[in-house]
Amino acid sequence: MVFKRVYNVLREFVNFVRGVNQAIIEESVGALELEHMELEAAFLTLVMGSLTGVKTIPTLLSLELLEPLKDELKVLTSRAVKGKDVLGDLMSSLGGEW
Repeated sequence: MVFKRVYNVLREFVNFVRGVNQAIIEESVGALELEHMELEAAFLTLVMGSLTGVKTIPTLLSLELLEPLKDELKVLTSRAVKGKDVLGDLMSSLGGEW
């Protein structure tokens, strides 16, 4: 009887520790995703800056770096075309044909 109670308490404690561990992992992943978006924006500023008039890096270097940014440029142009269509952006991010 006492062993069963101790076992249940220990099991609940282990579940609590696992939950805390999972929460820490999820929070860390969220922080890393935010950092990735910030670094991506800084990279876009470096590459696109000289093309828009902001002096950041030489133009030839930014032209060489445009190749890895194909996907980002597609997103930028699609957002520029859609403008203020927030619902359209949401549906297109879900994928599929609606």
